[in-house]
Amino acid sequence: MIVSMKRVSLVALKSDQESILKALQEAGTVQVLKIAESDSQDPETDAVNARIQRLSESIGAVKPYAKKAGFLAPQKREMTLQGIRDDVPKAEEAADEIEELLHTQSHLTAEREKALSTRQALEPWVRLSAPMSAIKNTPRVHYFIGVCASKDQPKIAEQDYLEAEYYTETASVPTILACREEDARNVQNFLKTIDWQDFVFPKMDGTPGEAIEALDRKIAGIDAELLTTQEQLEAHGDAIEVLQNAFDAETIDSERLSVRNDLGYTARAFVLEGWARSDEIEKTEQVIRSVTDAYSFETRDPEEGEEPPSVVRNNKFVTPFEEVQTLYSRPTYGTIDGTPYMTPFYILLFGLMLSDTGYGLLLMLGSLLYVKFKKPSGMSGGISRVLFWGGLSTVVWGVLTGSFFGITKASASTIELGGVFSQISLFFERLGIFPMLLDPMQNPMIMLGLCFGLGILHIVAGYIVGAIDKFGKGDWKAAVFDQLSWVLITLGLVIGFFPAISGMAGFSIELPKSVTMPALIAAGVGALMVVLFKGRAKKNPLKRVTSGLGGLYDVTSVLADILSYARLFALGIATGVIGQVFNMLCNMLTGASNPVLKVIGGVGCVILLVLLHTFNVAINALGAFVHCARLQYVEFYGKFYESGGKEFTPLSYRTKHVRVSD
Repeated sequence: MIVSMKRVSLVALKSDQESILKALQEAGTVQVLKIAESDSQDPETDAVNARIQRLSESIGAVKPYAKKAGFLAPQKREMTLQGIRDDVPKAEEAADEIEELLHTQSHLTAEREKALSTRQALEPWVRLSAPMSAIKNTPRVHYFIGVCASKDQPKIAEQDYLEAEYYTETASVPTILACREEDARNVQNFLKTIDWQDFVFPKMDGTPGEAIEALDRKIAGIDAELLTTQEQLEAHGDAIEVLQNAFDAETIDSERLSVRNDLGYTARAFVLEGWARSDEIEKTEQVIRSVTDAYSFETRDPEEGEEPPSVVRNNKFVTPFEEVQTLYSRPTYGTIDGTPYMTPFYILLFGLMLSDTGYGLLLMLGSLLYVKFKKPSGMSGGISRVLFWGGLSTVVWGVLTGSFFGITKASASTIELGGVFSQISLFFERLGIFPMLLDPMQNPMIMLGLCFGLGILHIVAGYIVGAIDKFGKGDWKAAVFDQLSWVLITLGLVIGFFPAISGMAGFSIELPKSVTMPALIAAGVGALMVVLFKGRAKKNPLKRVTSGLGGLYDVTSVLADILSYARLFALGIATGVIGQVFNMLCNMLTGASNPVLKVIGGVGCVILLVLLHTFNVAINALGAFVHCARLQYVEFYGKFYESGGKEFTPLSYRTKHVRVSD
């Protein structure tokens, strides 16, 4: 159900502001609204945010060297607020050291890149035997140092006022040209006519070869320093928990401090406006009263034009499925929460899409272990619990349809499996209750009909939920003419034409006319209700009927919705068939006559079975989750659900690494 919200107003003394905000943050009951615009910078907030940035960078730097948490370790460590605050000084000290190491690492890396670049530039000049500093202009001789294209060497040779020395035999040739000082301008003009690039020797002693050796020694020294810096960073890997604790502590402070900019102020008091759940109003006032008696606290219902946040509250069984609904959208405040109505259908349809007892057991076990050891919260916690109930449904449907890791009662004869697969199939056959309902492979049309039947039930339930909602709001006309009319049309057409439909599906079921005729009459009554009252807001009778006829065209949409439930059949069949194919392929490995090869094949068979069936359950569980959600969002929610609700984000402890305990 959607929880009613109250607009709260608090006026208290500025001297009590910090204590009240801390108490409200611990309670997590009030979403603070911005009632004042402030252009001034808060130095305290800026300082906290700067520390958060430093801690985040430090965490990122040492995370690769920190001890990896086990797969089943909890997502968040549980600590008290005081516990993580106590780690702030130690984290600041560690962050200073890490920041210095990162600065050193960055400086050394830049120096290394510079040295490598210089070395690379000097390599083509390694044949130059003269010191680089000696190649400089004199009063009588002018030197040109650069790189020319090899194709231009003949042109250089034609210039009788030039002396050239080449140092490699490549397409781009390091070259030193010498000429008399009075010919320098002519040489400059000549170089503009060829492919020439000037080069400047680095300010280093010795020949290029000697400079390269010096650079190699420098690079080796930098590498040693980088290694030492890296080792020091690795040694700080043990500090990651302290850094994470401090990060969360500073994040909590940052959120509380940022709220101060949303408050209104007078000379001695502050004003807070926000939203709170109606069932937490008393708790909120008790929290304020625990800090001070000098306050004014008022509440009121939302006014027209206001958009309160949307909060849903359900029992422990339904609550995890709120995350499935949130993936679509939150319900608009004042409408209906679809989670309680969607939950049983989600569980039922999810299991039908997998319908394998073995896969269901794997899902249940995996979900239980994940919840027990990881202790997930939020989205991951909800989804993991949804998968548990989906796994339980899958186990039940697997028994009803007779599938266990792709093995069915008839699989031994239909695919000629041998060994353990045949023994399991024979065991199922001797049980006599597997499948309890039907084998989809042997009776595909009956299974398809069952899927359509569940789809019709699902759609009709959506209309009924919509009607209940309309009745609850006092709009009986919308409930009867817009919702229940389609219940009559859908059920009337299905029951009235069921004998014909079953005959087309290959299993003829006759219904007495005492059943089919009233059903068709009910469908006609529903259609007449749509035609006459769909456009009831229009005063013109002709426009009203025209609008009703247009509304009656929606029957094609209902039929399309029913057909979409064929995906239940398709995914259920696909899961079993893929599992059977995997079993058949793996069984072929055990068919060797040689005992050694038979043992090797048996080991390979077990390994492949684990890998292939794990892949099958993963990919088909994902498909079941997504397609089942789609059926809820489109076929079910489309009949009554109003999306677009705003999230309720109270001032609270929003941590990334730690779960704050009392």
